Amino acid sequence: MTPLLSVKNLHASIQEKEILRGVDLNINPGEVHFLMGPNGSGKSTFGNALMGHPAIAVTDGAIHFKGEEITRVLPDERARRGLYLGFQYPAEVGGVPMSMFLRSVRAARGTPFKADTDFAIEFAPAAASLKLPEAFFLRNVNEGFSGGEKKRSEIFQLQVLSPALAILDEFDSGLDVDGLKAVCAALKEYMTPQRALLIITHYGRLTEYLKPDVVHVMMSGKIVAQGGEEIITHVEEKGFGEFVSVS
Repeated sequence: MTPLLSVKNLHASIQEKEILRGVDLNINPGEVHFLMGPNGSGKSTFGNALMGHPAIAVTDGAIHFKGEEITRVLPDERARRGLYLGFQYPAEVGGVPMSMFLRSVRAARGTPFKADTDFAIEFAPAAASLKLPEAFFLRNVNEGFSGGEKKRSEIFQLQVLSPALAILDEFDSGLDVDGLKAVCAALKEYMTPQRALLIITHYGRLTEYLKPDVVHVMMSGKIVAQGGEEIITHVEEKGFGEFVSVS
């Protein structure tokens, strides 16, 4: 099977400070991957590097997506090819209503809505399942949203855009128990045999609602361990300290 995402020996820096120091990772279609690690281990930098953030300089290695190298491809083209990044701290975009934003993005990707009413009819049930009110469509992107609303908004965008691979950076932060259940239910609906998830998280509580196929541990800019849920159990019991020696 050709991996949906293949990362080989990825090195990357921010302002000439090396953050990623040789990351290797493969994700196959239909898989859910968790990427865990302490603060400062490079998890968010890795997610942003996959999406082509301009502040991150890739100095070595390669990223392949759907069998094609995208290491130097611009972020908007990566999005068109089916990559999605849910940010740890979603930005507010004043003056741009959510419905206008999503209609514009869909049009740019070649799958426009035929009419404004199509948008509301098609996605009203998804918004309701995420506890997003009808007025949500009229609000500016993330402007004045609570932390939980921003995270539910990110998942709603994921449902509308239907990317092949979604990278979610600590989407569970800011969500209460009911919000987390709703979001994980939406992620289960999103998954198909052709799609995949890479979830960046500190905690193992997500396994109560969403089961990973592979769990990775990142320390000091490298993936130092991978396996199944037993890694989460180990981290929950003993922390990340035992992984320091192999980083």
